[in-house]
Amino acid sequence: MRAALAMRGFLHWRGTAQRFDPITAGSLYPLIRAALAGLLVYALIRTAGASDLIHDPLFAAAALLFVAVSALVVLIGTDPVRSPIGFRGFVVAVAAIVLASVSSSLSSWGASNVIWDDWGPLAVGLILLCCAEFRPGRDLAAATVGAAAVVGATSALETNSMPLLASPLTSALISATPVLLFGIASSVFSYRMSLSLSRSIEEVAREQGRLSRRVRVRLRELIRDLGRDALSVELVPFLEGVKERGEVTEADVREARRISAVLRSVLITDMALPWLDRLQRTHPSVLVVHDPERLSERLPQEQKVALRALLTALVSAAERDPDDVGSEPEAAVQVRLTRAGRHHSILVRASFAEGEARLRHRFGTFITVMNAVFQRSSVTYSAGELRMLYAFDGPDPAVRDALP
Repeated sequence: MRAALAMRGFLHWRGTAQRFDPITAGSLYPLIRAALAGLLVYALIRTAGASDLIHDPLFAAAALLFVAVSALVVLIGTDPVRSPIGFRGFVVAVAAIVLASVSSSLSSWGASNVIWDDWGPLAVGLILLCCAEFRPGRDLAAATVGAAAVVGATSALETNSMPLLASPLTSALISATPVLLFGIASSVFSYRMSLSLSRSIEEVAREQGRLSRRVRVRLRELIRDLGRDALSVELVPFLEGVKERGEVTEADVREARRISAVLRSVLITDMALPWLDRLQRTHPSVLVVHDPERLSERLPQEQKVALRALLTALVSAAERDPDDVGSEPEAAVQVRLTRAGRHHSILVRASFAEGEARLRHRFGTFITVMNAVFQRSSVTYSAGELRMLYAFDGPDPAVRDALP
């Protein structure tokens, strides 16, 4: 029963380690690049070393091409500044590397008398391992089963023409072993790591909720104290003056209205502003906000934190280094939040003249977190401008308002 529940949880779990811990996933990118470069070099060396066994150079060249395609897709999909690798990209990468393994076998079909002489299965396993941080465990498990089946069937068919070497079943098991080892390890790692991180985040969220309640209580106390200070500075002397004169004049009425407006502004208006508008008031010269529907208030906590951190970093850079933002510092950072039914989008535009390499160094971590907390993202940099578009599905206010 427990095993059945665990399997059901594994099949329904869609979390990824990169989604819950984008900083660690981003720090692994240099290692992934080195592994993919090593894979290309390994495939070239093994192909060149087995040139005397290759009787169909076309399939050998196709195998190397498929390896390059798979490595390129993984390299782009795991780039922390770009969007995380999606399901389609993952399927393309796995399919390309499986085709590379099959093409490599076809190039020297029946010429080798060593079952484990083919480099294809190891290449398939390495691609699966590179995707362990970026895809759910069930996707990795499905890819492992499919890839192992193709690799094993290819080896079994090749060995079937050489009955003295080994049985087809033995050959299939030996060839599929690297795929299964790397694939199962990747699947278990993805599932267990993302599940553990998810539970840790839930615990932090509960603690944050308790802290928020205490902060709200303290905030109400501060507001009351602020109100007393405002009363003691302006209102109390005004009332004492009216008491001494024994009458209320037109000037007293105007003064009372002014004090009332000041108190409302301090105690109510500023506190009711959305957090994004308050951030704009803090940096009016470089930050432009367009959020007429106050969608920023409806964002989940992790999205609010990520967006605020990104905007703070961009604004701080614009204020600290005005020469980097171009000729219009008043429009250095722009953010626009829009909605169409359940579909929400956030467009962030920032001027930055130091080039993409410097951009990655200064803002790569913030962009990585944004890519992780939003469902869909697109990040581009051209002509000295950084454009980041984030899309996600939220509640439809029209449907919500129609409910009884």
